[in-house]
Amino acid sequence: MEALINQKPCVVQKIETPQGFSVSYKNHFLYSKYNPSKNIITAVENLKLLPGTVILCFSPLLCYGLSELLQKLPENCLLFLCEADSALYDFSLKESDISNFCKNTSEKVFNCHPKNLYELPLHLYDLSKSGIYKRVIRLDMSGGIQFNSDFYNKLFSACTDSVMTFWKNRITLTRFGRRYSRNLFENLHYLADSKPITDFFNTIQKPIIVFGAGESTQKFIDNGLLRRCTPRNDEVPFYILCADTALQPLLKNGIKPDGVFVEEAQSVIVKAFTGTASDIRIFAGLSSIPNLVHIAGANRLSYFYTEYADGNFFDSLKSQIFMPPANKPFGSVGLTAVYYALKFRKNENIPVYVTGLDFSYSTGLTHTKGALAHILHLIQSNRLVPPQNYSAAFGPGSEKFIGKNGRTVITTPTLKNYANMFNSFFGEEKNLFDIGESGIKLSIPHIDCFVTNESACLPSLQAKLGYPPRSDENTAEQHDYKADSNRHCETSANRHCEAEGRGNPYQNDIAAYLQNERESLEYLRNLLTGKTDLKEEKLLAEIKKIAEPREYLYLHFPDGYRFAENQSFLNRIRTEIDFFLKIL
Repeated sequence: MEALINQKPCVVQKIETPQGFSVSYKNHFLYSKYNPSKNIITAVENLKLLPGTVILCFSPLLCYGLSELLQKLPENCLLFLCEADSALYDFSLKESDISNFCKNTSEKVFNCHPKNLYELPLHLYDLSKSGIYKRVIRLDMSGGIQFNSDFYNKLFSACTDSVMTFWKNRITLTRFGRRYSRNLFENLHYLADSKPITDFFNTIQKPIIVFGAGESTQKFIDNGLLRRCTPRNDEVPFYILCADTALQPLLKNGIKPDGVFVEEAQSVIVKAFTGTASDIRIFAGLSSIPNLVHIAGANRLSYFYTEYADGNFFDSLKSQIFMPPANKPFGSVGLTAVYYALKFRKNENIPVYVTGLDFSYSTGLTHTKGALAHILHLIQSNRLVPPQNYSAAFGPGSEKFIGKNGRTVITTPTLKNYANMFNSFFGEEKNLFDIGESGIKLSIPHIDCFVTNESACLPSLQAKLGYPPRSDENTAEQHDYKADSNRHCETSANRHCEAEGRGNPYQNDIAAYLQNERESLEYLRNLLTGKTDLKEEKLLAEIKKIAEPREYLYLHFPDGYRFAENQSFLNRIRTEIDFFLKIL
């Protein structure tokens, strides 16, 4: 019975000095036995707070220091009281003034139940959309954090990443948002003539290899595994996909991928498609550069939609019957290629292998040889500028670590974030394997594909990568796959696909959608230029009705995280209308 009592929090009065109460829990004092409030009050006094700060108060217990913290808060700051231990949470509600704090400061202080802490990062992301909250700090308010220290560390990291992700996205949209929207509308003109990406879903029966542009791609090429796996005058026993920057290195080494993924919105990526064979399918994001149509033709393209921004317009667009499937923005086209490779395979038993997704690089070399970045750096080199890209290895935020092959490589916060996203999205996928020989260790099984014995027979190499031995029966199976693929195109109900040679059933829908958007923008222009009979409040209400749900008009403004009714904001929208009308 005594042992059970010791497991519960209890308030004890100081024995030597009457300076308040401490808490005993699991045989630990959670405050000082001499001056319980001194440490936390000192920590609060030393805080340097900026407006727009979210403060995570971990294990508040008796709420020492909370009054002092509220007194020094600058404007637009929030406090979240976070207790992960249910017993300590119940104790705090009973023995402290935490309820009064939250009641009297309902707009600044929030007490989080332990079960709701997992949702806090998403809640902070939504709060960031207001444009007010820009940073997160933590304040350990008692010794109660020691019982869940790992959880608190992860919670703080997740909340910080959530807020920073919003603002990083805002920076990206401020710089590229207008270009993304322009490309989106231009590509919608070509969507009707493209082959739906859904026609590839659940159709590929070969093992799939996804190539990124990291150094491990060059090592895989030098290893010659594909050459040894492929019988002379026969088809490659793998379905090969690659990121846009990996296309040229593969082609220069005699490897022709079946498909290449591209999301780049800037024209520089066009150089990566020079000399592309006519039978290589291009899987392009709707916000990627439209010039690809002029290079390859719309019939060689299959579009997908990366949700580069949130908003009413984009939600409405996704619901249109002609739209391709949508995916969250991964940031890295290599991750996008893996995402769709998993959708392309016939079932989970078909293995998918990735290489070149290193999320790191060696000193002096950031990409595989022959990649666009590597070629451009060679072109710019001279006697004063070496061909090696040393500046990347010593740039801001770069750091060294030991890669999966035991060698020292370089990474950056951005690349580490991509690796974490890969592990988060794909770590639990069945039959997804890493065959790269360098870079950050991924949370999927790694297969060492290096074969030193050149006389190794084809069946053993194919078996190593999970491809069954070839036979007449297997050949017939592949023939059936091709027939099924054609039938899939005819019977697909997902989107705008019909059998090749027939018209597109959604061509009229796309044209009608773009026409409606043009008419809405023309009407909005008339409203903003005083060419209607509406005045004052009715005019402003009508402007807001048309403009606010069309976030593409203002998402690239520095203050474009929400619609504003001030004259400066509306003047800028007026300018954007002319720009988008030309595109539409």
